[in-house]
Amino acid sequence: MTRYSVILVFALLLISGCVSPQQRRQDYVDEHPGLNENVASAILAGRIAEGMTSDDARAAWGEPDQITTSVTEEGMQTIWSYKTPIGRFTSGVVLLTFSKGKLISLVN
Repeated sequence: MTRYSVILVFALLLISGCVSPQQRRQDYVDEHPGLNENVASAILAGRIAEGMTSDDARAAWGEPDQITTSVTEEGMQTIWSYKTPIGRFTSGVVLLTFSKGKLISLVN
């Protein structure tokens, strides 16, 4: 195999493994038929909605830039940090806080 053939094969493998954010969202909704209608619509639009699980949020926005876990009076909380722009936010950092598996706050 020539050097160019190897590069071409590698490039094709790389491209074929890429999934667009919209396709990732659609696949997630298709694989979770029991989703609340509001949550499913938000995921497809790339938005975050009340009642989402961390998996739902990951489907909508992708992997967070940072994950922090803390213990509060209410119990364990997980805070996801996204550097913007993401969703409707254009500057700063967006924090999603999850408790007991559900989104409890979004702060920009």
